[in-house]
Parts: sequence; structure tokens; C-alpha cells
Amino acid sequence: MVMPMVCARFLRQLCLCVVALALSPCSTVAASSIVPSMNGGGQQLWLLVSDVHFNPFDDPSIIKRLIRAPESDWHTIFASRERPPSSYFTDTNFALFESALGAMRRALPNPPVVIIAGDSMGHKFPERFAQYAPNEPQTVYQQFVDKTIAFLASEFNAAYPSAQFLITIGNNDGYCGNYMSTPGSPFLAHMAAAWQPLINRGGAAPNFMRDFSLGGYYTSRLPSQPMMPAIVLNSVFWSAYYKNNCATGPDPGLVELAWLASALRSTAAPPLLMTHIPPGIDEYLSLNNNAVTPLYKEQYTQQLLSLIGADAIAPRAFILGHIHHATFEIANTFGGQLGMLGVPSISPDQGTNPAFVVAAISGASPTIADTSTFILPLSSSSTWRSLYSFDSAYGLSAFDAPNLFKLQSGIANDTSTRATFFTNYNSASTTATPSPAKWRWYWCGHTNLTPAPYAACVNQSAQKAGAPGP
Repeated sequence: MVMPMVCARFLRQLCLCVVALALSPCSTVAASSIVPSMNGGGQQLWLLVSDVHFNPFDDPSIIKRLIRAPESDWHTIFASRERPPSSYFTDTNFALFESALGAMRRALPNPPVVIIAGDSMGHKFPERFAQYAPNEPQTVYQQFVDKTIAFLASEFNAAYPSAQFLITIGNNDGYCGNYMSTPGSPFLAHMAAAWQPLINRGGAAPNFMRDFSLGGYYTSRLPSQPMMPAIVLNSVFWSAYYKNNCATGPDPGLVELAWLASALRSTAAPPLLMTHIPPGIDEYLSLNNNAVTPLYKEQYTQQLLSLIGADAIAPRAFILGHIHHATFEIANTFGGQLGMLGVPSISPDQGTNPAFVVAAISGASPTIADTSTFILPLSSSSTWRSLYSFDSAYGLSAFDAPNLFKLQSGIANDTSTRATFFTNYNSASTTATPSPAKWRWYWCGHTNLTPAPYAACVNQSAQKAGAPGP
């Protein structure tokens, strides 16, 4: 049952205890006791979130109020209407978003770092605005987009006023349309202004406003001893679907790669990388279309992997979004292998349960020692719960390339490991489970990030199973 929230803005910290779903009261228990397997010495616990896909159109009766009101009034407007949380195959409404924030706070009350891996805006955002506000000019639409982004920044800031944030842009984020991220656009400048206080806490990202406003990418330093470098990328420019419909000028994908090369040369320690769209293959579309469907244009994948493995100070962790499922990739770079963590989504748009991740980070260089995933089982419960710890679920010691190769072998050779992986992949939802007979299409995508080797892998696996490949 949804609980009304009618709290003044200055009491927002307390309101997070009364989340939109009827969850247990806020706890003062330390995060280390909630995720005991991740309570190692010298580790930090970070919060990882992705694909919120916030849908402000869930209640059509308040759209005109939202259009007229400043962002600072949005929380009160949303809370004045009692709504159920989002269901499977829909985006995140206010009730689900506030429920997720409350669960995050209970799981991890005071993380030093919060990472949000892209796609703040809901799917088909321009179309939905046109449906519910058909006579509004483009300027009003753009203001509505800006207020949506500013509202999310404000809500996260209220939940975690001391944390340093990293955010990245997703393919749905912008004025122009899906996969149309526009370099130098007012959207980027306005998004940068909304998030700058959270990202540049303590002067950690002094060039954020300038760099993000130009291209949606930037560098930061994360709290550790010494400070940990981070490089945040705008992978929309590299997408196989990208169209620069709202600007002219040089290829923004190549401009970003040149910037990345400079950023890597300037790094004094192994950096954390983060972006929205992963390099690699869209396994779901490849399977359903029976044709290999890459996520990037291949030249960008090749150049990216070349860059991140070309230096002695190579990245040791890469955090990704976009897929909506809890997954991984292993990149073969010129410097070795790099493990990549795919963060599951808050949005249940693809039939998964809403989920977020607590990651144990070891040392001054970004090594992911373990992850713990929390879910809201939409079909059976109104309470968030812990689903699994990566190390415990698979009998491994870290989320890194050597351990991911062991997991890859287990998925191929052990039916129990395979079943466990796909349950976790879907955040324990049965509405989004891949067909058991088609697991190879996903498995091949973990290590084959360009079309030719991926097709060869699927064909080889299909021949062994006596089934046709792409």
C-alpha cells in the first residue's frame, strides 16, 4: 500500500524513512552489518545505480502543475497524489523512485561515492510530453526536461548530502531525442549546473562544468588515500544508433576519443572508467533478430580498447549501464584483460525487478572486491531485499577479469552456475528470463565485443548444440 508523503522540504532526510512503499522503518544499522561479506579491511562501500528512467507522466492529472511549477515544488506535487509503484514493463514513477531511495539509504546510509550510470529520463520522453501537453512550445518542453534532471539531482542530494557523485549521460537524456546526444548543447550545460554541487564536492572535479557542457564527459578524483582518478565517458557518441541531428561539426565520437587519450596520459594512477552504453554486442537484439547487433560502431570499440590498454597505468575497473540486467564483460586490451560491471536498472521497463548495487572497493586503485545486489520483487513483495553477493554466489574472490573468466567457464560447464547467473541477471524476475536453450547468445557476448568473433562464437556453440546460429 502506498503511503502519502506530506513533508516539508527541510525534513526530507526524515521523509526518506517513510518511502512510497510500506517498507520497514529506517535503520541505524551500519552498512557493514547489512552486507557482512563485504566488510573487509581497507574497503569502501559505494552505491551503484543505473537506468532510473524517471517517468513524470505517470499521473496525467498533475502534468500541467509540473509544467508551471519550479523544480523545487515537484516533490510536494508528486507526493500529493497517492499512486502505486511502477509495474513490469513500465518506467520508474515517483512512488518507485522514493521507495528505491529509501532502500538505498537503509542499505548504505553514508557512502563516500554514489555512481549513477546514465538514462535519467524515461523512454519516449518527447512523445509522452507531446501526448500530455500537445500545445506547449519547444521551449516549455526543454524547460520540463531541465526540471526533470534538476529534480533527480535534488532528490539524490537530499538522500546523500555528503557523498561524491559520478553521473553519466544516457541515450535517452537530452532535448533532441533518443541516441541524439548533442555536443555543446544547452541541455548539457543545464544538466551540468544541476549536478555540479554533487560532483564537484570538495573541488574533486574542477573542470566538470566546462567539459560536461561541451561533450558530456569529464574527469574527477574520488575519495581515497591517495585520491582515486575517475574518467566518465559519453558513449552515446559511439553508439551504432547515434545521429547528430541537432548540431553540426566534427565527429563527436572521434573528438571524445582524442580527449580520452589526453585524459589517460594525464592520469597518475589506474583510473576508474564509467559510461552508459557498454562496448560489445546487444545480445537480446542479436538473438531476436538472428543477426549480430553491435552496441557501438566497430571503429569506436577498437579505438576505445586500444586506448585503455595502451598505457602502463591502465584502468582496472569499468562501470556500465544501459543493459538493465546484472551482467559483465571482459575486454581484451593491449594491456591485458579488463573486467566490466554492468549495473542493473531501477526501471522495470524490460521486465526485470528494480535493483541497485553496493560495491566493495579495495585500495587506492579501483578494484571491485565484491558486489551486493538489492531488489524489489514486484510480483511478490513490497519490500526491498538483498538478492546476492557476487563472491558468495559464485565462489569467487573479486569482480575482476581473472574471476570473471572463472565465472564464464562455470556458466558454460555447470548448469547450476548457469541457472544462478541468469536468475541474478534478471534481478530474480521470471518475466525477463532468456530461454534456457539460448544462453549461448548471452554467454558469447561476455568476451566477444565485436561482430565477427561474436558470430563465430555463437555459430560454434550452435553447432555443438545442433541449432542454427546467426
